[in-house]
Formats: sequence, structure tokens, C-alpha cells
Amino acid sequence: MSERGNGEAWAFFTGAVIGGIAALLLAPAKGSETRARIRQVAEEAVSKGGELVESGKTEAGKLISKGRDKLETFAQKCEEKAAQ
Repeated sequence: MSERGNGEAWAFFTGAVIGGIAALLLAPAKGSETRARIRQVAEEAVSKGGELVESGKTEAGKLISKGRDKLETFAQKCEEKAAQ
């Protein structure tokens, strides 16, 4: 996942949450219904946020592993060149 794609995902997610809360607050409903809706949206946001964090951790792990592999390959090539 590129840095740009990750930023766009967070921007979309944040916009969706803010838009959802604004819609709930502006819609005519009883206070208790509105609070229940806000609670539900907040719980969904926390859940999706957790999913994004886990996805980010997975992607970071892959990138770290790939970087280590490239570094090891580079180090081996340097040692071979130095030995010549």
C-alpha cells in the first residue's frame, strides 16, 4: 500500500465518520434515539479503525521483511566485491 493510498483511505474514513455524525445530529429524532445512533456509529468507527490498524501492521511487517531481504542481498554483494 503506498503512502498516498493510505492517506486517502484515512481521509475517506474520517469524512465518512464526520458526515455520519453530522447527519445524525441534524436529522429530526428524539434525543435518546440520536444518542443511540451516535453510539452505534462510534462503535462501528472504532471497529473499522481497529481493522485499519491491523491492516497497517500487516503491511508494515511485509515492508520490513522485504527491506531486510534487500539489505541482506546488498550486504552480500558488497562483501563479494570487497573480497575481489
